[in-house]
Amino acid sequence: MATKHNFSGSQLSEANTDEKDVQIQHQILTESLTFFNRAMPSVALGHVVAGSVIVVALHDVVPALNLYAWLGALICVSFVRLGATMLAARRLMDAPVKKVQNWSNILTACNLAQTCIWGASVFLIWPGDIAHRAVLVTALAGIIAAGGTMLVLHRHSFAIYCLPIAIPAVIQLALSGTRLEIILAVLLVSYSGLLIISVNRLSNVFLDGLRIRFLMQAESRTDALTALANRRGFDESLRSIWQQSIRAQQPMGLLIIDVDRFKTYNDYYGHPQGDIALKKVGELLLEVASRSTDMCARIGGEEFAVIMPATNLEGSRQVAEDFQEALTNARIPHRKCDRGFLSVSIGLNVITPEKSSTPDLFMLETDKALYEAKESGRNKICVARSKTSDE
Repeated sequence: MATKHNFSGSQLSEANTDEKDVQIQHQILTESLTFFNRAMPSVALGHVVAGSVIVVALHDVVPALNLYAWLGALICVSFVRLGATMLAARRLMDAPVKKVQNWSNILTACNLAQTCIWGASVFLIWPGDIAHRAVLVTALAGIIAAGGTMLVLHRHSFAIYCLPIAIPAVIQLALSGTRLEIILAVLLVSYSGLLIISVNRLSNVFLDGLRIRFLMQAESRTDALTALANRRGFDESLRSIWQQSIRAQQPMGLLIIDVDRFKTYNDYYGHPQGDIALKKVGELLLEVASRSTDMCARIGGEEFAVIMPATNLEGSRQVAEDFQEALTNARIPHRKCDRGFLSVSIGLNVITPEKSSTPDLFMLETDKALYEAKESGRNKICVARSKTSDE
């Protein structure tokens, strides 16, 4: 039995590490999209202004229908891109990993659409003389450079943004065949290549910095002994899940768990053995509350908690009973208690939060249920009796 639990603990540790990596990648993606959203109004305005300047510059040498059709398409795509970015910003709050990734793909598609409009300019509004062509190519190079600044947190997006502009322009310049235009084509290739390399390196620096920052934040919310969330992480998650539950109008369950007579356990077996027992309790808790949305924490010395979003009273009670059963089956010796093995008392509470209720009151009522479980003989589960509970 011991070997089985050791193996399970190793698997849980690896799973926690993988989940932490996924969460950090999720945070990085969300942060980059949030940055992009803040800049998007000025970006959209910049594209419209740049397009308008080109129309003015080429008005005498390019058919007006081509110019205004191209500018109209550019303006439409700019506003679609702006709208999609603003909509994504509203949906990103507390969004799951898959949804954030979907929005990232949508915004990448919008970026590609806009850059294709710019790339199409070399076919739709390509001027006949070298001077005006140089103006258009200079404007395209500026658009590529501006994209490098804006998409520095989207490493792969910049290549998608750059190439649909650079490749058509280079092809048109090369086909023209004059010495000056071939030089412009070579310069544009070199410029675009250097930008892609520079943006890639700068992206690595930014993303590594974000990763370190989010990793440090995660460590500050993690209990060093059990690798569960600590009290700070628990409090932040409780507030976040509370707000999610209000928006979704779904119940949420909370367990507060106290290891029975743990002081006497430490006095008898010693603190090192007590630490081993607490780690085992944490492992068993993760095995039972195993949904990706469940949040397990060590909130005190021998006190643990589980937050269960979208979980009713029956489901919450099942988790509590399964955990007590798992701990009973583990048979961790405790000679200084009547049962002879480690046990826990559990306070249980379920609520569908409303704006008028508070997580602090919810926590207080759950703690009272835990106290009742301890007072009634320990190794029990007591449900909070209050007007906030969803019975």
